[in-house]
Amino acid sequence: MTLLANRTIIAAVLLSYGLLATAKDSRPATRSTDGLRRKRGGALKKMKTKVNNGKNDIMDDEDVAFWTRLLVGDRGKGTNFESMPIVSRPPSGVRPPAGATTPQPFSRATPNPITPAPIVTPNPTRRPTPVITPNPTRRPTRRPVVGPTPAVTLDPTRRPTTNPTPKPTPSPTTESPTFSPTFSPIMETPAPITPAPITSCGITADERRSQIVDILSVISFPDLFDDPDSPQRKALDWIVDEDGAQLCPDDAEEDADSSLVQRYALAVFYYSTNGDEWKQCNAPEDFDSQQSIDDANTACKLTTVNATTIFPNDFRGTNAWLTPESECLWGGISCYAENTPNAFEVNVVEFENNGLAGTLPAEMEQLSKMRFFALERGSLTGPIPSSFGNLKSLLLLDFDFNKLDGTLPSALWTLTSLRQLDLNDNKFSGELSGDIGLLRQLRFFQIDNNMMVGEIPSGLGDVPNFSLIGLSGNNFEGVMPEEVCDRRPSPLQTLVVDCNIECAIPECCTSCVPV
Repeated sequence: MTLLANRTIIAAVLLSYGLLATAKDSRPATRSTDGLRRKRGGALKKMKTKVNNGKNDIMDDEDVAFWTRLLVGDRGKGTNFESMPIVSRPPSGVRPPAGATTPQPFSRATPNPITPAPIVTPNPTRRPTPVITPNPTRRPTRRPVVGPTPAVTLDPTRRPTTNPTPKPTPSPTTESPTFSPTFSPIMETPAPITPAPITSCGITADERRSQIVDILSVISFPDLFDDPDSPQRKALDWIVDEDGAQLCPDDAEEDADSSLVQRYALAVFYYSTNGDEWKQCNAPEDFDSQQSIDDANTACKLTTVNATTIFPNDFRGTNAWLTPESECLWGGISCYAENTPNAFEVNVVEFENNGLAGTLPAEMEQLSKMRFFALERGSLTGPIPSSFGNLKSLLLLDFDFNKLDGTLPSALWTLTSLRQLDLNDNKFSGELSGDIGLLRQLRFFQIDNNMMVGEIPSGLGDVPNFSLIGLSGNNFEGVMPEEVCDRRPSPLQTLVVDCNIECAIPECCTSCVPV
């Protein structure tokens, strides 16, 4: 074996022992530093002796110096050998059998871990020399192996998850692949937009309804149109959708033959007084059926009996309510004649014992030219609307024999054209205002059988042409005013009170009713 081969073997042995010493450098020290120095010196001496006893190779002092420099490395000749590992050189010419490990060298642990000096090969090869650990441990060394290998992660990689994913990816929604896309999108032809039909008013149905609502919102509270059960909403729906007349917004003009506002006010009156429950002249059951309309007209026999003699030239009829013909032809209504200044405006609304119930609607104020308003012997409830003060043309207001209640509105005393105010047999309460004396045209006043209280006002004596005053059946008290008695016996022909009122009979009161 050549000298170079011997040097190579010695270098390998020293390298292996150096790595082993490094792996064990964390073991606690058990012997002193001087003993370790003597041991290492003896090992070098033995190594020199063993090499010199070989057959072909002789390691002289020069060789020992070479290996000494090799062990010291770049730290120089003066480096202490105390930090160097102690190795034993195998006999010259003996090759370890295949698979055999290098014998474990004896080492003494130092008090503190000592990092071995790096080993430099005189003629390094391109590939690093494999390192064989004498007794490998089960756990990997945390300190990286000295050599050209890159640094590795100290902790091993966590064990991979063996369980499958909890929820597998859902299968595709399409069982079979879709067809290849077309090169250009298919443009669907939009459906032709059909314009909204034009009504006879020259506008669409939506425009017609919107304009009518705008007009009627001035007459009724707009919120009432949102309530499907209110008389106002029912009247609006009838005007717009069911009325055979199909009036236009322009028909709201005062000179129109059939005023939209007038027709609406009467429709509200119909629904507000439970028109479908009237004894006669009810609206047809089917507004779209001519047969139903004819049957309803035939059943209506009501006419303005009392007003006929007073207004013989009025335009009147006996048709059922809410039929397509003019509202002037509905039973119980008459309008001013065609050739008069107020042509086709309502002049008379007269019902007696026709089963009217419900309440009086404020919208009746729109019949501002009405002169005769009689609703006798019904079941009407609630107060008299103060808006009735706008009925300035009224000559007669007769609501007797109903169930009206509340106080008498002060607006009544502004109806200066009134000749007859008949409110007997209701449930009115409160005091009788002295402003009644403002009704200078009043001839006939009855408030009998109500719940009026207080003293009889002297303003009754301010009415110059009274012919009848009925005050009995109330809770009046005190003395009959002298101003009233002065109207007796003419023009005041009849004056009836409760017997608790101080009133001379027959000089002042014509009679009294026992309380």
